Amino acid sequence: MGIWNDRKLIVNCLPLTESERAQFIRAAKDIPQEFVGDSTQRGSMSWTAAVPEELKAKATAVIGNIAPEECAQCPKLEWLQTWSAGVDKYQRPGILQPGSMLRVEFTLIGRRTGMQARRGSAVR
Repeated sequence: MGIWNDRKLIVNCLPLTESERAQFIRAAKDIPQEFVGDSTQRGSMSWTAAVPEELKAKATAVIGNIAPEECAQCPKLEWLQTWSAGVDKYQRPGILQPGSMLRVEFTLIGRRTGMQARRGSAVR
């Protein structure tokens, strides 16, 4: 995993408003982002997420609960940020590349909770 921003690409699958996209752009500084979320899903209890075929070879980070099979199709994926608990499906062998980071972020009874794991070992 490198640190050079020209080799990084964040694929953001969240259904964001323009204002929220601007906040993500500021937070990522100069790391390129592709926003692929469907804003019509806002307010829905369930969002779908997918990395477009043309971005799979370049994606180094994905924000969204993409199908585990998609992770395996993203050879440069270093970080998967999910928006819900229940990430065991991502920790099976062959889903994430060795050394990849899995980060979970969700709200539990009004309290924000986060957990991250690197290939199965949980870190809080």
